[in-house]
Order: sequence, then C-alpha cells, then structure tokens
Amino acid sequence: MLRMCIAILFFLLLSLPAQVNIEELSGSYFGLKAPRDSSVVFIDGIISTLDKPEMCAGFSPDAREFYYNALLNDNWTIFVTKEIDGKWTKPEPINFTAGFTDRDFTMSPDGKQIYFGSNRPRIKGKNKSESLDIFVSNRLINGEWDEPSNLGSVVNSDLTENYPSVAENGNLYFFSCGRDGFSGCDIFISKIVDNNYLPPVNLGPSINSNKNDWDAFIAPDESYIIFSSQNRDDTIGGQDLYISFEDENNEWTQAINMGPKVNSASGEICPSVTPDGKYLFFTSRRRGMADIFWIDASIIDSLKGES
Repeated sequence: MLRMCIAILFFLLLSLPAQVNIEELSGSYFGLKAPRDSSVVFIDGIISTLDKPEMCAGFSPDAREFYYNALLNDNWTIFVTKEIDGKWTKPEPINFTAGFTDRDFTMSPDGKQIYFGSNRPRIKGKNKSESLDIFVSNRLINGEWDEPSNLGSVVNSDLTENYPSVAENGNLYFFSCGRDGFSGCDIFISKIVDNNYLPPVNLGPSINSNKNDWDAFIAPDESYIIFSSQNRDDTIGGQDLYISFEDENNEWTQAINMGPKVNSASGEICPSVTPDGKYLFFTSRRRGMADIFWIDASIIDSLKGES
C-alpha cells in the first residue's frame, strides 16, 4: 500500500505544470502563443492566479509594458511589468500607488496617459472619497507617471464615475451610476473641445438599457465600442460583453452580444483591445475568481455584419 501511495504521489508531481517565473519569459506578448478562436486565460499562474483576483489589462503602444489590476492591502492597485533587455520584470505597483483604490484603468492610444477610477480625495489633504471619480496620470520623461489629477466636476459628480476610455481625439467614454439615464449605470461620452471636457452625454438606447451598462472600451477611431451589460434578455452569464459599431450616419448600431467565444455563464467585464489591434483582453470569473483572458481581435470584424 505504501509503495502504491508513493507511486501515485510521484505521478501527480510529474503531472503538475512546471512553475515558471515571469522573469523567465521573453519576447513580444511574453513570448506566448496567441489564441485564435477561443478565449484563453492570460499567463496562468503568473498574472492570472487561482488564489486571488486580477482584472483589467492593457499594453503600452510598444507592447513592452503590461498593466493590470490586482489587490494590494485590500485595495485594487495598478501593477506593471516591463520588458527590459528582452526579459519581463516582476510585477510591481505603479509608482503613484498611495493606499487608495485605483481600478478599472485604460491607457490613452498614444500611451501618454492612464485613466482610472479611484476613491482618492477630491481635494488634496482631505479624506478619501465615498464614491469613485475618474483620475488621470501623465507619463513623465523618465517613463514613470506623475501624481494623478481629478478630471473635475464637469466629468465627475457625487455619484460613481468609472472605467474611463479615451479615443485618439481625446473624447472620453465612461460609465456613471445614478446620473440621468435609463436606469442603474449608463455609459456616457464627454467630448473634448479646446482641451476642455464638455458636459457628459448619454450614449442612448443602442448602447444603454434599463440594466447596468458599464466598462466601455472605445476604439481609438471611435469605430466600435465594447462594454459589459448585466442581465439582458440575451445574456449568457450574469454580465456579458456587447459590441456596437458606428454606422455610415455616425450613429451607434444596436449592441449585440459577443457570443460564447468571449462570454461564459460566469460573467465578463473590463474589455480592452491592444494598441496594435491584434487582441481583445477582458476579465472573466469562469474559474471561480476574476482572471484575465485574451482572444484574437478578429472576432470584432466577424461580429460587424451581425450588428
């Protein structure tokens, strides 16, 4: 019996995947084989882990920096790993981390700003906010990031504003909960004119519903928008990713469910597309806890004819 138990244990040890440190990975997209027609967990056991949640993901335009959200002392924090001399560094909190919640970020198409939702004080020196506001940090010459600044009262309110996404022209897309809309959380646009944000405008019924609509990623050229919506009639899970395209009249087509290649019965949030347009990243709880997944972005073109 003892000999049999030892044999079984030895077999199980041989069956376990080899533990690889992120510093051993090299090359573009960590040297990973890119997914094609199905969603795959991103760097299983290193970035996406089974024992703690991770969400939201984004690469810099040169694909040599990777950012994502993970918990640090119970606060959602932006982490970054960089490719230096062909090797990827151990993920570390972004340099402006200060013990607040910094979550649901996206990077501007040129890589010069990071936008995110935070409970940082609206006025420096005051207590942290009870709701999330949208903040922005600008990239410094040395590659680090400056002290984040609140986007101000035109964009932010006493309600929750979160998951900002910026087009190449500077237009800001985000969701707000309880603002004038259809119900719950809706997605808004705040256009920028002469470096000033205009009052937010609801994106309308092609995008928003009487459910919670949030986590919108806007294409750099504003040709499509991907977002998460909760408990619609055609839902696959509790929260699914939907997509809408800009038509020839510069109007949004009726949003459609992105289907089972992306969505699962467990809920999907936090979409983003890599700056080169090759891959769609998103967050899913299909393994029981929030993880980062990716899939070939060609699924976007395949859905265009269905909208």
